[in-house]
Amino acid sequence: MAQEKYAILSENNDMVLCEAVLMDRRGTKMTMKIVDDINILKGLKAVKFHAMESYAEIYQGQIVEINNNIVSFGDVVNISAQMRREIKLKIRVETNLIKTFPMDKEKIPRAIPIATNDISCGGMGFVSKADLNKEDSYEVVIPITSNPIIIDVEIMRKEFLPDKNMYVYGSKFLDLNIVGERLLREAIFKTQLRRHRRKIKVMEEKNK
Repeated sequence: MAQEKYAILSENNDMVLCEAVLMDRRGTKMTMKIVDDINILKGLKAVKFHAMESYAEIYQGQIVEINNNIVSFGDVVNISAQMRREIKLKIRVETNLIKTFPMDKEKIPRAIPIATNDISCGGMGFVSKADLNKEDSYEVVIPITSNPIIIDVEIMRKEFLPDKNMYVYGSKFLDLNIVGERLLREAIFKTQLRRHRRKIKVMEEKNK
């Protein structure tokens, strides 16, 4: 029987702290073996962890005991429903925001260059030199998924940075369907995990 693997997440849900393998599960208690640096968990009281085989499964548990590389969790609950849009990725990707117009307006959609600051299944933060109207309609091309997806977005926040001569925006996704959400969540999780493994590899090289 294949072992269940988990990625333990940071407090802000934007990076993987460590990887773990499930050893035992009984009711609301779980015991895991940490496969890399367990020291990063010391001092923490509660953590969230993400099932590697199912991008939809997210749990939260209280750290009860840490013994060598074994950690015991109590009061484990499935928080997938409330967390599915909170897992985010700090990433700079250059893409395009597309200004759209009503069907009765004979205007060609206009592509506006932007660079993302972070992406989640709920929305994204980005920067642009363009002064965008929050009342206008936009779509965005998300290039980090296995197949790029286009999502309607609504601009929620806008701030001008005079020293950089650009605007910082916060936005939310309006029409992300189940398939698109799964693709995006998978891309976010895989990127987080890839970054974590790269970091561990660099640390291992330094310690040789």
